Amino acid sequence: MNYCSRLFNWALPNLCVCCRQPIRAPAKICRVCLSDIERLSFKSSANLLHRPDINKLIPNPTFDSLFAACWYQHPASTWLKGIKFNKQLTCKAALHQLIKAQMKDAQAEHNWQMPDVLMPVPLHWQRRIFRGFNQSEEIWQRTGIAVDTKSIIRTKRTKPQSELNKRARKTNIKGAFSCELKHQYQHVAIVDDIITTGYTVNEIARLLKSAGVKQVSVWVFAISDPTKSS
Repeated sequence: MNYCSRLFNWALPNLCVCCRQPIRAPAKICRVCLSDIERLSFKSSANLLHRPDINKLIPNPTFDSLFAACWYQHPASTWLKGIKFNKQLTCKAALHQLIKAQMKDAQAEHNWQMPDVLMPVPLHWQRRIFRGFNQSEEIWQRTGIAVDTKSIIRTKRTKPQSELNKRARKTNIKGAFSCELKHQYQHVAIVDDIITTGYTVNEIARLLKSAGVKQVSVWVFAISDPTKSS
């Protein structure tokens, strides 16, 4: 490390987003804090839909498998809000680090299958202009997997799902998307920030399968459970 780099690190140290202790860049979470975060286990299966506690939250999925890093609770929930509402780059880097650690664990399981492509849940064009970005695209950068942002289009501006009850969510999202595949994929992973009831990704998965996709996975950063505080 040269003198300028040492001076920069002294003046603006890279700090862990959890404990605020100095750590070596580009990491944003130190090893101790990373081990303290309650990540979802793949010991029983790399497909989280096979876990009874998760399966009951997402009844009758139209997709085949689910991957997630953790529950929607602190500190993960704080980081997601930091990205979505405040464009905090430090939070995005922390999410990337946690996702990579979780992918490494999943890849160690014998039944893990890597998708051909990632498809972020799209925003309606008006909402994207207002926000300036799609958080689902931002979160799932740097995985090393191709990303397709063109095949799924949001054709209807809907109310935010987070503002609706379970019954209203299903009606709200019906017919909100269209699908025009740019390639004939065999395995697609729909990616989003959080899953609650699964109605949004169910709608997209249904369209993908109707278009000929053989296997549809859903990858989210966090799973929301009403019994867990966020």
